[in-house]
Amino acid sequence: MTSLRSQLPHLGFAGSRSAQLHEDLKPSAPPTIPPGAPQQLRATIWLGTFGTVLMAIGGLGAGALPVVNNPLWGVPGLNVLAQMLHTTTVITFLGIGFLVLAWVRLEKFATSALPLRTLWRTLLLWIFPLLFTAPLFTQDIYSYLAQGSIAAHGMDPYAAGPVDLLGINNPLARSVPLLWAHSPSPYGPVALAVGAGISLLTGDNIALAVCAHRAISVAGVLLAGWALVRLARRCHVTAARALWLGVLNPLTLLHLVGGIHNEAIMLGLLLAGLELVLRGTDEIPRPRPTRWFLTITGLALITSAGMVKVTALAALGFAGVVLARRWGGTALDLLRAAVACALCAAVVASAWSFGTGVGFGWIFAQGGATEITSWMSMTTLTGLASATLGSVLGLGDHTQTSLTIFRALGAAFGMFWLLRMLLAAFRGRIHPVGGFGVAMFFLVIFFPVVHPWYLLWAIVPLAAWANTRGFRLAVIGYSVAFSFFVLPRGLSLPPATVGYMYVMAAGIFALLLLGGRRAFQTD
Repeated sequence: MTSLRSQLPHLGFAGSRSAQLHEDLKPSAPPTIPPGAPQQLRATIWLGTFGTVLMAIGGLGAGALPVVNNPLWGVPGLNVLAQMLHTTTVITFLGIGFLVLAWVRLEKFATSALPLRTLWRTLLLWIFPLLFTAPLFTQDIYSYLAQGSIAAHGMDPYAAGPVDLLGINNPLARSVPLLWAHSPSPYGPVALAVGAGISLLTGDNIALAVCAHRAISVAGVLLAGWALVRLARRCHVTAARALWLGVLNPLTLLHLVGGIHNEAIMLGLLLAGLELVLRGTDEIPRPRPTRWFLTITGLALITSAGMVKVTALAALGFAGVVLARRWGGTALDLLRAAVACALCAAVVASAWSFGTGVGFGWIFAQGGATEITSWMSMTTLTGLASATLGSVLGLGDHTQTSLTIFRALGAAFGMFWLLRMLLAAFRGRIHPVGGFGVAMFFLVIFFPVVHPWYLLWAIVPLAAWANTRGFRLAVIGYSVAFSFFVLPRGLSLPPATVGYMYVMAAGIFALLLLGGRRAFQTD
């Protein structure tokens, strides 16, 4: 048995390897700004702004426009863009290229020498053009609008899909992608409350509702940035670099602002909640009532994030670990903290469920996303490969069974790593923020459905703690590659058409870069 055990993979202590993603900053001379850097920084910021302006223009033709009641159809000039799918898609990809280039160039400026207000202004400058374009890279926003209208009219969004409840002729239901037209809402009561409020406020006007949802997404991103800066300081990480890596990340701008995904609300509430829990349990002298207020508010915010997407509830475990270590760090303290977090979560979840009138259907509405085949999902790909091998060997078509088995195994592996990171954080081998980020990474890669922006669930919190160059390079590589992964309309097109668009965008981008370099050399 000893010989056999020696041949098996050795995991080591929980968190022993993950903790290597963080390096304690060594005392050194404060960084200085080299001559010429302000001009280069200014050029980099405006380069990114030019990119988002191009994306905004291209999105008016290539974006995810509504099927009916398209507000651009009656606007002279803009209605022409909707008929130029190829051209506007290329323009959008050019904008992404300039934004990504500016973000990569911005890394060398993101040091402690750079005032945070400069990065905040850069973020607002890059976001501003995206406020005036169509939804990008997804059509999920129309599901949000329909489900919000369902909740606003007192119907149960967990009972049936938008077409079933609103009717086939309803303008909102007609813009919902066919895949989700008959699917109940997979989102929690906070997401539905936001949608219902916007539905009542805008009277289900599609253009106004899209703008309102995007404003909420921007608020979520800004809240995440606020928390990220403070969490980075707690973890002794350069705040400017954390803000650059997590919130100024092109995937954040493209999919949380451009795509209006409700991960923006989820991440904002979640990170703010973690910061408040840590603030309520840190070593800074505070009155006891203040500590309790901060801790309970933090737990309530984390639970509210889970009422957007239930995945965020995993952060409650790490908040519980923080409490347990504050209370003494024994197994009994951990049990007490777990009970306290569970009670707080139950109260907040019940308040949202009853207060919004949607009830507890969100508990049983999970798993609808597994209806799609996600090529980024490790478990889905493995399941499909296994089913294909079985067919080749003449064993019949067992695709569904294979997917079910491998997705169940993936869920088990994800939960294993979540528990492992909880143990590592409780033992003090890894900071709770880092443990949560690592746990989310494993949950995502073993998830049955993975989209490019899902890795933000891990990247954004890890930006506050993981500061090794290897981690940054991995995030840069992933973010750059997957910024171009999804078409602006969020729908598939014939492969030849897609290839033509990519080649044309790459060629024009290269010519523009070459021309710009020659112009600067001439000057």
